[in-house]
Amino acid sequence: MKNIFFPSYTIGEDAYASIPSICSDFGSSAVIIGGRTALEKAEKSIISAVKNSITFTDSLWYGGDATFENADKLLSCPEVEKADMIFAVGGGRAVDTVKCTAEKLKKALFTFPTLASNCAPVTAVCAMYHEDHSFRGVWYRSRPPYHCFINTRIIAEAPSEYFWAGIGDALSKQYEVTFSARNDATDYVCSLGTELAASCSEGLLQYGEQAFHDIKQQKATEAAERVIQNIIISTGLISNCIPEDYNSSLAHALYNSHVGIPHARLHLHGAVVCYGVLVLLTMDGQLEERNRVFSFCRKLGLPSSLADIEMDKGPIEEYLDMALSKPDLRKTPYPVTKDMVRQAIMDLETYGKTCQNC
Repeated sequence: MKNIFFPSYTIGEDAYASIPSICSDFGSSAVIIGGRTALEKAEKSIISAVKNSITFTDSLWYGGDATFENADKLLSCPEVEKADMIFAVGGGRAVDTVKCTAEKLKKALFTFPTLASNCAPVTAVCAMYHEDHSFRGVWYRSRPPYHCFINTRIIAEAPSEYFWAGIGDALSKQYEVTFSARNDATDYVCSLGTELAASCSEGLLQYGEQAFHDIKQQKATEAAERVIQNIIISTGLISNCIPEDYNSSLAHALYNSHVGIPHARLHLHGAVVCYGVLVLLTMDGQLEERNRVFSFCRKLGLPSSLADIEMDKGPIEEYLDMALSKPDLRKTPYPVTKDMVRQAIMDLETYGKTCQNC
C-alpha cells in the first residue's frame, strides 16, 4: 500500500479568511510557532481571521534554525502539547523545524509562509541543519502539512531579496529532476513528478521579471501570484512525487559545499542554487537552455559567475571536492567527475565574459 498526498492550499490577499472552515475539523485550539519577524507580520491577521472559532495556547519562536535540537525543545513546551493543531509561520527553516515537531507529536499541521522562497510549506521533506548552521541532511515526515495559507499581501511586503532567491531556487527543480531521472523507468507517481518538472521553469521564465518588479514595489499582482505558486506549489508538488535522489543534483551539491566556505552565508540559498543550475546545464551540454536561463538571471541580477557568489578569490579545488562528496550527486545519468564540473565552471565564466549584453 502507498499513501500519496498532494499540496492543498489557499492563496490571495484574503487567504486567512479560510482558516476557520478548513481547520475546524481538526480541533478548537492551536499554537502558533514561527520566526520573530514572521510572527510580527502574520500573527495578528491569523488571530483576527479565526475570531472565536479557534483559541490559541501560545505564540512561540521556533529557535532560529532548522535543527532537531530546536524541534525537540518545542516538543516539551506545555503550550504545544495542549494544542490540537500547530500553525507554522515564516520561511523555510522555521516551517521545517515545526514540521518536525508536529510529526513527532502526531498533531495536525498547517503552514503560513510569509516568504516565497521555497516549497517547504507544502512538502513532507525537511532540510535540517547542525547547530553551527552547516547542512545536516533531509528528514521526511509521513505526509505534507494538511493545508497551506498563502497570504500574498504579507509576501509582497517581505524583503524582495527572498522572493528573488526563491525564483533562483525554483529554477533548479526542472533541471535537477530531469537530469537525475534521465533514462530511468519509474512508477506512476514518480513519472507524474518528472513530467511536471519538465516544464516547471516556464512560468518563472515567463512571469519572473514582471513579478520581481511588482514585488519590489510591494504589489501583490497577478504575475507575482503566478510566480509565488511556481515557487511554493509547483516545486512542492514535484517534491512530493519523486524520491529524494531525484530532488537535487549538482546545483544543490554546489550550494551545500558553498555553506562550508567561511564567507558563504552572506549569500541566500536560492541565489547560489541558481548559479549551480547554470553550471549543471553547461556541464550537461544543454547550452541553448543554459543561455536562456543565463539571460533571465542577468535581467534579475541572479548569480551567473563565480564572482557573484564570491568564489573568485582563490582556488576552487576545495569547493569542487566538497561538491563531489555530497549526497545530491548519488543519482546521475552518467558519472560526474571533478574535471567535468571544473570545466563547466570555466566554460560558464568564458560565456559570461563574452556575453555582456545577454
